[in-house]
Amino acid sequence: MNLLPDFEYRRPKSLSGVLSALEESQGKAVLLAGGTDLIPRMKLGLEQPGWIIDIKDVENLRFITIEGENLTIGTLTSVHTVAKNTLIKTYFPTLHEAAVATASEIIQIRGTIGGNLLQETRCNRYNKSETWRHAFPPCLKTGGKACNVIKGARTCRSVYCGDLAPALLSLDASVVVATTQGEREIPLNEIFTGNGTSPFSLNKTDLVKMLKIPLRKTRGRYKKFRLRETIDYPILGIALSVDDAGRGYLVLGACGPRPLKYGFSTPEEAADIPRKAFEDMKPIDNMPLPPRYRKHLVRVFAERVLGEIIF
Repeated sequence: MNLLPDFEYRRPKSLSGVLSALEESQGKAVLLAGGTDLIPRMKLGLEQPGWIIDIKDVENLRFITIEGENLTIGTLTSVHTVAKNTLIKTYFPTLHEAAVATASEIIQIRGTIGGNLLQETRCNRYNKSETWRHAFPPCLKTGGKACNVIKGARTCRSVYCGDLAPALLSLDASVVVATTQGEREIPLNEIFTGNGTSPFSLNKTDLVKMLKIPLRKTRGRYKKFRLRETIDYPILGIALSVDDAGRGYLVLGACGPRPLKYGFSTPEEAADIPRKAFEDMKPIDNMPLPPRYRKHLVRVFAERVLGEIIF
């Protein structure tokens, strides 16, 4: 474990103060909310920001409310609050189950929905101490020229392991991003690049202000495979949400640099998803279990969750 590096620390009291600080930092800042992802990364030397902007005092970023035809969730809303919210449990059971399955209750109380959504990708050759990493050439994610898992590879395949993103994607959620120039709404699926070195398409001056979910009652499940029953990141996460008309999405998490999303409008289309998912899943040896086994899990879990909700 390393000592934290020197950095400029700011703790604005308002949203405008946060946006101004992001602009002033000229791309050198990271945002601190719950800190459950950022602080361990800093202690491992994986993150060495010039600025830390602590946003915990911005109270108007904590909310769950109905606005028109959408449910909106502020970025600082804790994972625990999401898990306990009655409206979410009633309308969006997939999101409720994903929040309950996230880490442990202590981490849920500290961690935020925005932080969980924007957590960095992971790899068992990367998420190690600085001393351990120095025994190998730099990988793509640490500024090197090649992957240390697949020799010669020029694209990082580190794995996005967030629990909430698959559930939110299955609900067709979007994010509202704020800057000093104004706000814009982006479909959640579009913020993922599919490249592990830079997994998100957002700019350094962007702040995810809130999430928006179309307010329609759904049926669904979130299933998570992990080595231990608590705390662990998913080795595979599958989210399924279906509306009253039988339309919906199945989303795979922890299967690569971005979640994989499959839409369907009939039972026949849904039935073909496990085959498609199995073919699309291209795991590499950068997680605790062998790639071949993780690929097998995709079909098994997809068939299982579809059987519970649709068939």
